[in-house]
Amino acid sequence: MSYHQVTAASLTPSRAPPAPPNDGRTPLYSTNTALANAGYNNTFTFTPASPSGSSYAFPYSGIGGTPNRGPDDSLNNSQVVRSGGVSMKEDGFGNWLWQRKWLVLKELSLAIHKSESAPSQSVIMLRDISNIERTDLKPYCLLLETKDKRYFLSLKNDEELYGWQDDVYSRSPLMGVSNPTNFVHKVHVGFDPVSGAFTGLPEQWSKLLTKSAITREDYAKDPQAVLDVLEFYTDHQKRELEDMSMGELRACPVQRRPPPQPPTAKNDESQSQPRQPSPYKQQEQQQPRPTLGAPSKSSPANTNPATQPASGPAGALEGPPPVMPLQPKKVQIQAQEKPPKPAPAGGVAAAAAALEKPKEKEKRISTMTEVQIMEKLRQVVCDDDPKLIYSKIKKVGQGASGHVYVAKTLATGKKVAIKEMDLSHQPRKELIVNEILVMKESQHPNIVNFLESYLVKNNELWVVMEYMEGGALTDIIENNSLEEDQISSICFETCKGLGHLHSQSIIHRDIKSDNVLLDAQGRVKITDFGFCAKLTDQKSKRATMVGTPYWMAPEVVKQKEYGAKVDIWSLGIMAIEMIENEPPYLDEEPLKALYLIATNGTPTLKKPEALSRELKGFLAVCLCVDVASRATANELLEHEFLKKACALSGLAPLLRFKTKQGS
Repeated sequence: MSYHQVTAASLTPSRAPPAPPNDGRTPLYSTNTALANAGYNNTFTFTPASPSGSSYAFPYSGIGGTPNRGPDDSLNNSQVVRSGGVSMKEDGFGNWLWQRKWLVLKELSLAIHKSESAPSQSVIMLRDISNIERTDLKPYCLLLETKDKRYFLSLKNDEELYGWQDDVYSRSPLMGVSNPTNFVHKVHVGFDPVSGAFTGLPEQWSKLLTKSAITREDYAKDPQAVLDVLEFYTDHQKRELEDMSMGELRACPVQRRPPPQPPTAKNDESQSQPRQPSPYKQQEQQQPRPTLGAPSKSSPANTNPATQPASGPAGALEGPPPVMPLQPKKVQIQAQEKPPKPAPAGGVAAAAAALEKPKEKEKRISTMTEVQIMEKLRQVVCDDDPKLIYSKIKKVGQGASGHVYVAKTLATGKKVAIKEMDLSHQPRKELIVNEILVMKESQHPNIVNFLESYLVKNNELWVVMEYMEGGALTDIIENNSLEEDQISSICFETCKGLGHLHSQSIIHRDIKSDNVLLDAQGRVKITDFGFCAKLTDQKSKRATMVGTPYWMAPEVVKQKEYGAKVDIWSLGIMAIEMIENEPPYLDEEPLKALYLIATNGTPTLKKPEALSRELKGFLAVCLCVDVASRATANELLEHEFLKKACALSGLAPLLRFKTKQGS
């Protein structure tokens, strides 16, 4: 696979995504027009998750989604997409017998027949299907769920299973691939400056806002930013539900920092909860990074972390694309809102000023089918038996996606890291393929070295990587106070890795301390390439919401197009992690954190007077809200702060805590 070189000058807006199907109705907005105008429309669409419409699934354009429907749904539904015999049973008491059935899939329905020539016994409307996933009930078995029933379909082989799964999945509105606009409502969202309240908010947004720490003062200050954050949050939740079972390919597991606690009162000043030391030897049970879960109610009695996912479709589904383009902005405050704030002037100068600004007290991969993905995976793996090449030493990590082992190479005795994954439990196999391809084609001294991958028995994947015994930068931050020359060295090495990726037209999109590893000699390397995006001449910017929100650039939170410089922003946030032990807003309730990222721009340092001029200058060019003024990776390599970097041997003492902990 070849990559196109990109430069800052060549990063032009990407092509517009295909327009969503309209079912013969007049569309509420034009995707291409909205992108061309780079503005918001005053309407947005939503798809009810149930006939009552009490919950909403906000649509995004799906890569490889449904075919366009004609003016007449009934006519279009006469075309057969797929048909064939299956062994089938319904879930429930008394339904224990498997029976042969003939299924006929059309654009809007799935009909069940006793035989090929018999009339249909029942019809399942695709709009009612909430989940379709592989299950272990039989060797090639699918579970299909609606609101009222569960059906099990037994197929003959993988190809048949994935064919049915892909065809049903891509045509089912509730599963978020390409939501049709069968149910379209115009919702006019307004803000009343007199009452200080929004009007016309969808019920889901209204509930989120009520439970969040975003105050009425925040509404009045920037009502459009509040709507941007609500839209971003609900879209991000959909993605997280699909990613729940997707593991990471790591050369070394990390103990994650605890999630933020909800505010105890809406108008209280946020109190930061210090991170607890995490012994490296206790990494068998990993805790996830703080995620954008449904915010908890702001009450003194509530002490649960605000990290539970919002309600959504049941189960994570196999085969959705790794990159989900968002719709153009669909919600806009109407006439009575205050005029928008002028864009910050001065670029780097504005960022530098923001870093030292006194802190105000807060008042409160793919479009491929599943079959194609598996075929691609077989092309990139090695046919050898890994059990004859490596010997496992110990398990160092475990998650829903598989296990991580330290192993040794039998021929040389060299240690490696092996991630074993059961592919039958991987809903997003395309992310795995993407990560393997990126690592395979991105060999560099500052990128974790991919060694080989193996497919065992067609469903067990082994990914072998360089072993980074020092672990993640997260653990080092939690157990050390870093000097500026050490921060400089880590940023310098990370920046060299980013420069290489960007020269290969690759954006990492998830730079943070969890994804930067060290070895015993102090070498620094980037890992976790599941969310990497490849830029081409035709698609030189992205508009998708991936990554970890606390490290995201404002343009990502605001759902604007972005390029490689989002990694530079994240690098700046990671530098603040090394200075202050955590990224900005980590102690904030998630919706509030997103609002602050969107509205504050360059975050304010807690103690700017304690930092050198060079370090503050480095942060200013990394955390510049004006993307054009933000530095590139190559420009950063020449920055005066990175000239202060200590030798790699100067980083090795940061790992002494591991010896004390007996790991």
